[in-house]
Amino acid sequence: MDETKSKPRPRKTAARTAAKKVAPGKVAPGKVATAQRPPKPSPSVPVDRESLVRMAAYLRAERRGFAPGYEIEDWLAAEAEVSAPQGARPAARKPRSGGGGTG
Repeated sequence: MDETKSKPRPRKTAARTAAKKVAPGKVAPGKVATAQRPPKPSPSVPVDRESLVRMAAYLRAERRGFAPGYEIEDWLAAEAEVSAPQGARPAARKPRSGGGGTG
């Protein structure tokens, strides 16, 4: 008999497979429990102040339909919104209507 040939491996049985399964939250014998990693922040989330202001200004312009003439107001309002403490941010206002007024 040739010594380089290996013996055929025994088939896995349902009993052996079931014995290897471990309940959720439990650590299998011989395994080390590892702490779960916190989720990575999304790469599309802006992190610096200027990116936050830019995004807020864009969203303000979008809400009013990108009507021209309000770019500076949008930017200044966005800066104020980003600079304000988290709980003190004002609610979003409705965009100005296109015309009319009193008179």
